[in-house]
Amino acid sequence: MMPRKLSIRRNATSTTGDTEDTGGKSCTRQNYSSVSSVVVRLVMVVLALVSFRLSALAQTERPAVGPGRPFQLAPRIERTLPNGLRVIVTRQTAVPKVSVTLTVLSGYSSDPADLTGLAALTADVVQEGTKTRTSKEIRRQVFGMGGSLTAVVSQDYSSLSVRGLSEFAPPLIDLVADVAMNPTLPADEIAILKQQRVQNVMRQKSSPQFVSNRTFRRALFGDHPYARTSETEATLNAMDRAKIEAFHRAHYRPNNAFLLVVGAVDPAAIMTVAEKTLGGWTRGDIPKPAFPAPPSLSGRKLYFVQRPNSIQSSISVGNFAIKRGDPRWYELTLANSIYGGAFNSRIVRNIREEKGYTYSPGSALTGFADAGFYRFSADVRNEVTGATLAEVFKEIEKMRAEAVETGELQGAKSYLRGVFPIQTASQTGLAGTLNNVYIFGLPKDYAETFGAKISAVSADQVKTAAATLLGSQNSVIAIVGDWTKVKDQLAEFKDVTFLDTDGKAIPPPQ
Repeated sequence: MMPRKLSIRRNATSTTGDTEDTGGKSCTRQNYSSVSSVVVRLVMVVLALVSFRLSALAQTERPAVGPGRPFQLAPRIERTLPNGLRVIVTRQTAVPKVSVTLTVLSGYSSDPADLTGLAALTADVVQEGTKTRTSKEIRRQVFGMGGSLTAVVSQDYSSLSVRGLSEFAPPLIDLVADVAMNPTLPADEIAILKQQRVQNVMRQKSSPQFVSNRTFRRALFGDHPYARTSETEATLNAMDRAKIEAFHRAHYRPNNAFLLVVGAVDPAAIMTVAEKTLGGWTRGDIPKPAFPAPPSLSGRKLYFVQRPNSIQSSISVGNFAIKRGDPRWYELTLANSIYGGAFNSRIVRNIREEKGYTYSPGSALTGFADAGFYRFSADVRNEVTGATLAEVFKEIEKMRAEAVETGELQGAKSYLRGVFPIQTASQTGLAGTLNNVYIFGLPKDYAETFGAKISAVSADQVKTAAATLLGSQNSVIAIVGDWTKVKDQLAEFKDVTFLDTDGKAIPPPQ
C-alpha cells in the first residue's frame, strides 16, 4: 500500500500521467528514482559543506606576498631654457587630463623674519589678476577647461598648479605663466586675502594640535627659518602691496623656478609650448635665505602651553633629522614607519591598541632643503599625559637599543613598497612626487628605484637610523593643556618653559 500511495502523491505532480496504467512496477522504479535523487542531493550538500570548511580553514593562513612589480614611468623630457627655467614633461595617460605645476624655489624660509607668511600671501595674490585677465576671468577660464588653479607654499618653495583636460594643455600653460609673470596684485584683493588670513590665524589659535606643532617647531629651530609655520596677526598687518610686489620681483624668476607637466600629452609639443610661453621671462639675481645653526639640544626640554580647562593634552615630541636629499632617507623612513609612521607601528599598538590612551597617535619624518625633523604627536586624556610620555620614550629606547626582528622589518618594507605606487597612481600624486625630486635635488630615478632601495635596508641600518632619528635624552616636548591638572605627572621634567597660546612666556600656572 505504501508504494501505491507514494505513486499517487508523485502522480499529482507528474508531467506524464502514466503511473496508474503501469501498476506497482512503475511505482517501484519511480520510488528508486526519487530516493536516488535525494541521495545525490544530500551528497552534493555534504561535499559543498566540506569544501566550504576546507576553504575557510585554508584562509586562516595568510597567503605569501607575491613578487614585487617594477615601478616604471614613461621617459621624461627635460630641457633648460636660455633664461634658466627648467622644463620637465612626462606622459601619464590613465585619464585624459594634465597637471601643470610651476614651482618657485622660495617659500617660508625666504620670508623676512618680521614678515612670516609673505611668500604664502604672494602666491595667493598673483592668482587674482594679470595684465590681460581679471580675477573672475582667470577662474572662468580655468573652470571652462575642466580644471582648477591652486597654490602650495612650504619652507623651500611656492608652487602654482593648474589642472584640467589634456586637450587644453597649451592654454593651461599660458594661464599659469601669465599668473606668475604678469600679476597686477590688486589692492582690493590683497585686503580681502589679508582679512581671510587673519580669521584663519584666529582659528589656528583655537586648535591645540596646531599650537602644539607651532610651539614644537619654534622650540626646535629657534631663529632658523624652519621655525616658521604660518603668519601671525602682527606679520599680516605689516604686509602691504609694496612688500608683496618686492617679494614677487625678487623671487619669481625663471632661474629660480621649474615647470613640471604630467598628463596625457605629447612631450615634444608641450616643450615647444613652454619655450614659446615662458621663454621671454626675464632672469634675475635671487636672494638666498640665511640658515643660522639651529639651537643645540641638551636634555629633555618641556614647553607647556597653558590652556585652562582642557580635558586632554596635545603632545608633540621630537628632534632634528636629516635633510630631504640625504641618502639615508630610506633607512630613516623605515625606522619611522616601524616606530610610529604606520597604523600597525609600535607606538600605535602600544598606546592605542593595548592601553587605549588615544585614538590616533603617530610620528612623521619631515625633510627640507637645509634640515629635517621627526615629530611624534597625540591627543591624550589628562590622566594619562605622563604615562603616554613614558611609553613614547620606552619605545624610543627599544628602537635605539635592539635590532628589528626580521618579520617586523619585512612587514614595514612591504607596507612602504605597497603604498608608494598608490601614492603615485594619480596625476596629482605623481606630480607631487616628481616635484619633490626637482625641489630637493633627489636622484632622477627616485620614483623608479624607491622600492628597491627600501628593500635593501638592513636591520642594522634601521637600528643606526633609529639612533639618528629618535632622540631620547635630548628631545623637545611641547604640550598644550591644563598644567594644573597634569603637573603631578610631569614632575620629572625640571626644564619647563610656560607659554600662552600666542607663544609668549608666562609664569607657572597656579
